[in-house]
Amino acid sequence: MRTANPVFRNLEKNDTYALDQTASYQGITLKTLLLLLLAALSGYYAINYLGDLLYPVLIGSVIVGFISVMIATFNPRLAMPFGIIYALSEGVLLGTITVIFNDAYPGVALTAIIATASIFTVMLFLYSSRVIRVTSRFRRIMTSLMFSLLVFFVIFGILSLFNVYIIYNTSIALGVSVVLLIFASVMLTLDFDNAERIVEGQADKTFEWVVAVGLMVTLVWIYIELLRILAIATSRRN
Repeated sequence: MRTANPVFRNLEKNDTYALDQTASYQGITLKTLLLLLLAALSGYYAINYLGDLLYPVLIGSVIVGFISVMIATFNPRLAMPFGIIYALSEGVLLGTITVIFNDAYPGVALTAIIATASIFTVMLFLYSSRVIRVTSRFRRIMTSLMFSLLVFFVIFGILSLFNVYIIYNTSIALGVSVVLLIFASVMLTLDFDNAERIVEGQADKTFEWVVAVGLMVTLVWIYIELLRILAIATSRRN
């Protein structure tokens, strides 16, 4: 059950099973939809009612969201409360980003939402029809690529502190975002595979929350990359 998504890594180390309360596809689906709904409501509330408090809350939500997703990852029994906290925190961030992008480039938010749902549907079809097969080699490649991306962004962050920027024009930025979008989309197949293994292996029902959080992390990543790509494309066209 190796995976490049850190949310799922803890599942490899836990062999807790239950015969009467086992994970199901329906449970995973409902929990994922609940987390997405909570994020949407949180973002709506933050944008419309926080006013001058929005940016201080935004900073706090980023910190709380990071801590919450880590706890939900490494302690499945706490995945439900901290998964909900993560969704609420992430909603503030997503709501703010969405408004900023949509004000600058009207229409990109709705397009990004539709495109995210479309990518999810296509990747689910490709996985369920076995057009894309998640093998051990496939997992190793994805893990290596994920590690390489992390190293790149760490180096990029350090260089930016000294005003040295690798991505210096829109063409390079657009290319990087497209590569990240493709990678994030393929990551969904690993998430689907982990969900299948959890259900077929009759894992405890608490793991449904871990799977739901993992799927949400990937979907948020895809959505943000789509926003960036649409914004860059729109600015170049204008």
